[in-house]
Amino acid sequence: MRKTVFTTVIVFLCLSCNLFAQSQKDAKPWARIYLSGKFGIINQNGFETVKPEYDMLSDFNKNKANVAKDGEIASLNNLGQKMPYAPENQDKGKVRPFSEDEKWGLKNDKEVVLCQPKYQYISKFDGGKARTFLNGKMGLISDKGIELIPPTYNYISDFEKGKAVVYKDSTCGLVDEKGVELVAPVYEEIEKIKSDHYLILKNGVWGVLDENGHEMIAPQYAAIFKCKDGYKTLKDGKTGLLSDEGKLMCEPAYDAIFNQEDNLFIVVRNSAYGLLNKKGKEIVKPTYQFIDKFDDSRAFVLKDGLWGMINNDGVELISPQFNAIEKTKDNCYKVYKDTKQGIVSKDGVVLVEPKYHAIDIF
Repeated sequence: MRKTVFTTVIVFLCLSCNLFAQSQKDAKPWARIYLSGKFGIINQNGFETVKPEYDMLSDFNKNKANVAKDGEIASLNNLGQKMPYAPENQDKGKVRPFSEDEKWGLKNDKEVVLCQPKYQYISKFDGGKARTFLNGKMGLISDKGIELIPPTYNYISDFEKGKAVVYKDSTCGLVDEKGVELVAPVYEEIEKIKSDHYLILKNGVWGVLDENGHEMIAPQYAAIFKCKDGYKTLKDGKTGLLSDEGKLMCEPAYDAIFNQEDNLFIVVRNSAYGLLNKKGKEIVKPTYQFIDKFDDSRAFVLKDGLWGMINNDGVELISPQFNAIEKTKDNCYKVYKDTKQGIVSKDGVVLVEPKYHAIDIF
């Protein structure tokens, strides 16, 4: 009996492993991966459906991607299985690739040769440009047959606002639509953000490029990560701020920076709370034990164990002097001092001195 149970368990485990492996392989392609100059594919489970072994791997179009390896061009289906290569269909009336002696060139719709066959691969045209591939490298050609970029890069990304990220070995650069190399491949990562600016990674630290490819912030941060109101930076254990465009708002000088509210950032340094305005200027130095969230352009503050209130200009409307403050009706605040209660207006004017044991506004 024990032997039968043991055998059943083994069979069940084997079936489970096989089903899991099959589900990993059957998941749709999710991301192109790049390692040591080679391309592959992973699914959403992180399983390598195609190991990084190809010199070129195009985007998927109609459940098919084109690949190149050792000079051979082929296509892959969703499962990563190889199929014979066929050029991608071009839009009607546009140029089309044609082949001679296993090389590809371009003709227009009138059969006029625009580019003699010399490439191993020509992608589908997008915005008047197509990627070319030759001898393990990628280039760019126009729909007039003009070679904009000779095949010199491992990969050329899609163009955004006239610029594309290019990969050469393990580094990234930038080119424009005319093939001019704006930024030499010297970065480990280039990521586009607003206003045609870019986050860059070099030697393990992050910086920012402007729209011309110049370093407006040299790589220096351990991390730059998106937040609600731009980007937070991390350096030497401290946090700073960049705008949505990557412009410097404040250097990393705080232990924490909270999301902007009422055009203000609440910041913490050495366990004390302060305020930055929306431009990153410090309008209240970190001196409070706590600053609560803003409501109606006002926030409660705690200092030396007592509560007060500031406005969104950082002005103390109520100096910290009460045991507690709570908002009540008629735009007033109930204040507590020792065992007594009073009423203060939203502008900090004492309407009722704290001399009652209870106050309830009708």
